[in-house]
Amino acid sequence: MNKKLDKKKKYLLVWGLICLLFTAVGILKPVEQARSQGLEGANQANLRTKTEELTAEKLLTFEIELPTDTAEQLGFFFSGNDYEYEQESLRIMAYAGEVLIGGQEFLLKDMQSLHFLSIDLPMEELERKPERLTIQIRSNAQGKGPSVWFNETTLTPGTAILDGVTLDKSLVYNLVYMTKVHQYQKPMLIGIILFLSGLGVYAAGGFCRPERKKNNEKITWWILPSKKQILTLVCIVILAALLFFYLYDTRIRIAQNTTEKAPVLKANGETLLITEETATISQIVQPKEEQLTGLGVRFYLEDGAVLTDGIMHAFVTDLTLGQVLCETDIAASQFISGEYIGLLFRDSQTGVIDHAYRIDLAFSPELWDSGLAFMTSDEGICVNAYLYFNIFLKKFFFFMFLGVEAFLCVFWYITFVKKARLENVFLVTILFFGIIYNVMITPQMVPDEAKHIDMAYRYTNELLGYESLGDTKMLMRMDDALTKFTSSPSFRNYRNIYYGLFSGVQDAGMVEADVTSNIEGSRLLYAPAVLGMSIARLLGWGTVPMLLLARYLNLTVFALLVWFGMRMLPFGKMTLFVLALLPINMQQCTSFSHDAMVHGILFFYSCLCLKAIFSEERMNGQRMVLLELAALFLMYCKSGSYLPLCFLPLLIPAEHYGGKREKYTATGVLFGIPLLAFVMKNIQTVTGIVNTTAATSVVSTGDGTEYLTGYTLGYFLKDPLELIYMLVNTAFDKVGFYLESLIGYKLGWVEIETSILVVLLFSFLLFLSVCDSKEESIRVKGIERGWMLLLCLGCTGLILLGMLLSWTPMGHVSIEGVQGRYFLPFMLILLTACKNRLILLAYRIDRGIAAAVAAGQLLTLTYVIKFILMV
Repeated sequence: MNKKLDKKKKYLLVWGLICLLFTAVGILKPVEQARSQGLEGANQANLRTKTEELTAEKLLTFEIELPTDTAEQLGFFFSGNDYEYEQESLRIMAYAGEVLIGGQEFLLKDMQSLHFLSIDLPMEELERKPERLTIQIRSNAQGKGPSVWFNETTLTPGTAILDGVTLDKSLVYNLVYMTKVHQYQKPMLIGIILFLSGLGVYAAGGFCRPERKKNNEKITWWILPSKKQILTLVCIVILAALLFFYLYDTRIRIAQNTTEKAPVLKANGETLLITEETATISQIVQPKEEQLTGLGVRFYLEDGAVLTDGIMHAFVTDLTLGQVLCETDIAASQFISGEYIGLLFRDSQTGVIDHAYRIDLAFSPELWDSGLAFMTSDEGICVNAYLYFNIFLKKFFFFMFLGVEAFLCVFWYITFVKKARLENVFLVTILFFGIIYNVMITPQMVPDEAKHIDMAYRYTNELLGYESLGDTKMLMRMDDALTKFTSSPSFRNYRNIYYGLFSGVQDAGMVEADVTSNIEGSRLLYAPAVLGMSIARLLGWGTVPMLLLARYLNLTVFALLVWFGMRMLPFGKMTLFVLALLPINMQQCTSFSHDAMVHGILFFYSCLCLKAIFSEERMNGQRMVLLELAALFLMYCKSGSYLPLCFLPLLIPAEHYGGKREKYTATGVLFGIPLLAFVMKNIQTVTGIVNTTAATSVVSTGDGTEYLTGYTLGYFLKDPLELIYMLVNTAFDKVGFYLESLIGYKLGWVEIETSILVVLLFSFLLFLSVCDSKEESIRVKGIERGWMLLLCLGCTGLILLGMLLSWTPMGHVSIEGVQGRYFLPFMLILLTACKNRLILLAYRIDRGIAAAVAAGQLLTLTYVIKFILMV
């Protein structure tokens, strides 16, 4: 035994020397870092004053001494001053003495109230690197022009001169430059983390050869179901068929006969009353659409107007072909205020982008002075183009129906006939419903998914070797740049899915495209989506299959993490089953959101901890490494909001390590690794939060159109009672919303309403899953229960504090921006702490709960289909 211990100590000593060598190399080797200058103290909330308007007569000069000779980019924050520009432009030119080294001309028509414009500085092309730059900013706008924002809080390097007059305030600018530095903190922390990982393996007894469990049971691939089971399956299939028939008759049949619309002549807010003088009217339009099924004219009814008699005779002529496409009579009862009257063609047209049409309308005397009026446009009457019918919806949902029926057969067989392990039932269930969610909650319908798609595309470009174009633009395939999805439910989204599902790329040429947003995100959290995008692009797949594959790989990785975790759980498998299949979790994980990785990692970590705490197995090196890696990833999850969970291993009994000294060593390692990693990654963020003042605090409104002053840590340190009031108000005002959004009462951008029945059903299933049965042998002790609750409370506090300081505007009495799904990652631990024996189940009903979860998902999707087919 002593020889074995001495051998492990030697291994630990060698590992320590390797870590020390790694640290020394990391310190001695200089690394290149990007730094910026000019934004100190400035943010959207404290931008109050700006320069005079830059018109053709004015010249703004900015002189700055360069901190290094590796400057790469210089930009300024402009304001368009709420003017509408046409062809006017603004030029930014950079000079080194008299030599022009860079510049660019920008059109002003898209300039907003806060707009960043930058130019590249090709310093590497200069033989002699300048120490000082002169920037000239000039506009050709006449009479009115843009301005540059002043920095109200900080005097930054550089001098601004407007028409020869030196300005006494600094401009808000951003100078990006590279510098080589010797890092000390990061290599030391990485070295310590690596050494701690080895120390943890040592404390756990080192690596050991896994014991192979002999399984003498004969594997049966097929079990013949009984007559009763077959009858049950037949009833289930019939019920599913009746459900889809109900959806078809009440929603799908109606939706497939609707048409996609596009504005031709937009309403200008005025009306034209139908009188004897306006009883006949003609309007020529050129829709400029590739295909048409008809045109629509918009009408308005004055208050109190009721139409019972009279008709409108209408016909539409294709002036290009000289053919009458539509001739019809519209009864008075068909006019609805604010709605369009459709004039549908006898046959749909294609290839008519250059065709012109004349609409002729004639009203019978009964409609004169009846309160009926046209809604007008600047060119005449208000007209819409009807592009195509949504016939595809019938086949779209028919294939979905076949898939559901097939799944029900498989689910029934593996759950109730073969009685497969719960984790295998879970894997089949989540992978099937992932397919349905992938096509029902389409790309960009999940909150912030457009931003996540952009980030994943950026990382894919890096992986495939394409150059970066900065923060606001990137290279995209032409097809990807042109394919559009809407954030709200629309038939266009489902049409894109239906016709593009098996498409190949038509134009793979790379073009420059604007980036929706550039958000922070670890490559680890985007890894599955990046892999899916890369595979699809290498195989030449179209945009739709590329997006769907990337989303599905995200879900697959989450499902596998939960599957592996569920296999290790000594109890609580059904609780994890329900949590992973909650509607809101299915939506988030079947998207580009990094919630899939966050939830998967935290569920897996929770399972590792629960196994270590409650199973009778001893710890070993392999399990310790898994715990260390999972604990390390805690700091990547929501900026460390779930870091308190790193203290969960404190509950692992000492006998599972072999002694108290080993336990304290291993526990300290599992505390230290995520804490040190958090310090290494987020110390600047924490420092910024601590140093933020009322002048530098800024939060944006929900739609990002307005920036306001936010709360600061110093504000609550001066008045702690105000923080208590905020927390109490939040509890009273928001708890109901948190519970609904934890389950998924509203999906998409919190606009696809399901039913409170869904919330009640899944809440009841979670309750049943934590109830012990008489067969349960594992008990949760009081100290274990209390510690788990405390850690969950700590996670809740960090989530609320983070949103209070980064999202809640000053003056609000409760914390804004928090959703129930933020609490989902620690719900397994919370519900484990809630296990009780006050209500005992006579026997285990896990398979019944699994069936109820599948039924709950079908119920949720039924409500989703009903909602989206009303758009």
